[in-house]
Amino acid sequence: MSFFSTTLGKLIITFSVSMVPVIELRGAIPIGVGMGLPYWAAIPVAIVGNLVPVPFIIIFIKKIFAFMR
Repeated sequence: MSFFSTTLGKLIITFSVSMVPVIELRGAIPIGVGMGLPYWAAIPVAIVGNLVPVPFIIIFIKKIFAFMR
């Protein structure tokens, strides 16, 4: 039995997948439910994971644009 087959491991995978820009919630919720998490657990974890990168984007967006110039 590995860590990722536990409920906590499944929640961490769902959380991590929801932070990926292209996949986000559209992929994280089905992955979480597909791994055996109930909807009521997968949805809030995916939403919180999706919100984690937002403050960093807001803080560093000017530096990113300056770098891209």
